[in-house]
Amino acid sequence: MKNMLKGLCVLSLLVLFSATANAAGMIKDYHAYRIKDQNIRTVVPVVDNILSNEVSIKKLARNAYYATYGDEHYYMKFYPALHDTDVYIVTDGEYDKEKNDVTEFFKSQNYKYETLEDKEAYKEYKFDFIDYARSGALDGLFTLPDGLKPLKKGMSKINDKLSKGNEKTSAIPYSEDNDPIDLTCIDSEKFYNADADVTVTVNEYRLKNKENKYVHAFEYIVKNNSNSNIKVEKVYSERLAGLKDITTSTFVDMDRLDVADNLGVPLAVATGGLSLGFTVANNVRLAMVIKEATRFAHSLPENYDLKANSSMRILCLKFKDDPQPLQFTINKLGQTYNFAY
Repeated sequence: MKNMLKGLCVLSLLVLFSATANAAGMIKDYHAYRIKDQNIRTVVPVVDNILSNEVSIKKLARNAYYATYGDEHYYMKFYPALHDTDVYIVTDGEYDKEKNDVTEFFKSQNYKYETLEDKEAYKEYKFDFIDYARSGALDGLFTLPDGLKPLKKGMSKINDKLSKGNEKTSAIPYSEDNDPIDLTCIDSEKFYNADADVTVTVNEYRLKNKENKYVHAFEYIVKNNSNSNIKVEKVYSERLAGLKDITTSTFVDMDRLDVADNLGVPLAVATGGLSLGFTVANNVRLAMVIKEATRFAHSLPENYDLKANSSMRILCLKFKDDPQPLQFTINKLGQTYNFAY
């Protein structure tokens, strides 16, 4: 018991010291809204147009923005929420959730909106922000450093080395999967290739376990609209996630490492492994991750015969920081067609 109390005291002192030392830049608020009945592909162009002449606002990668007003800093990112759009905001300034520049923008566009109540979405957006802030891209907006950065960096180098030159890291053969997907669909987009007369619907899902920090699950539904059979000769991507990527990335975030990762200080020793008493064992959680991810980690199909007026389904995992499209090579009546979505 004495060791436990001692560990908790050390933990409290470390956190208090970090917070006090950086009090001037402490984040004062995390907040999110959901714009109703407006897809992200209609919202972001409007935002870009309005903010294009604002010198104090910088456009970041993947629908994110960063603004500095005097000593205050603001981060804002838009996310797909299927037919809606989520907006996540972080600031170290005073923030009125009911009346601010963002809510005034909603009103000016006649957008219906509400405070985001989706806990899983909120958790994901917060992790994305912390991960991005730790990269140094948000100079001035304070967040605690990543206590596990050296370990994660080492894991990443191993993954990159093993995956180099591989279009798909999974060794599990492709097989048709027609079972329902019990995950939250966050985006859906439909494409049509007139030459091949093929429709491709791309659905993006949020996973339930911790691998969702790094990857999303994708479902491709390929429909042959013609009266002729076609052969899907090859489907490939420059970069997809396999089980190896999932297990190594997720493993370093588990159990007692969770505390160090979230608080951003090397507390594994300071807590004496106390967090193990409040979390599920690594092997159990890793098994949950593998069970969920395996379904989406099969190899991509080759030389698949797709009959006239029929569909095929392809499941895969994409890294959130760099989601690459699938590229298709299709043969129809001796003619080859290439396209990517």
